[in-house]
Amino acid sequence: MKVERDAILTCSTCGVEGPHELLYLSEHLRASRCANCGITRVYSGHIYVEYAKDLAERTARLPLKLAEDALRRPTSLLGLPIKAVLKPAGLLNEMNLVAAFERDRQRKASDTGGRV
Repeated sequence: MKVERDAILTCSTCGVEGPHELLYLSEHLRASRCANCGITRVYSGHIYVEYAKDLAERTARLPLKLAEDALRRPTSLLGLPIKAVLKPAGLLNEMNLVAAFERDRQRKASDTGGRV
């Protein structure tokens, strides 16, 4: 998962060229939010399902990644306990970001009578 915060795009709603936040899941653009008008576009009908797929893909690659890191830098194993403790907070932060995009989309949709 990746959130790009400095993309300059022209908003299709307000017409202003300015900063947008872009949400990428599984290396695909899934949502954008205009910093000017706050409109959020979700390019997937099921953003939570897409996040779950992204998380599952990253989890499936984790054992290989850990093994490669251990072979390249054996000292990297020393940081694993700290990473394990901090991981739940990181996942919670990710879920909050995904939920914020969805909440903003739903809020704007209700404000405009479903026209988003």
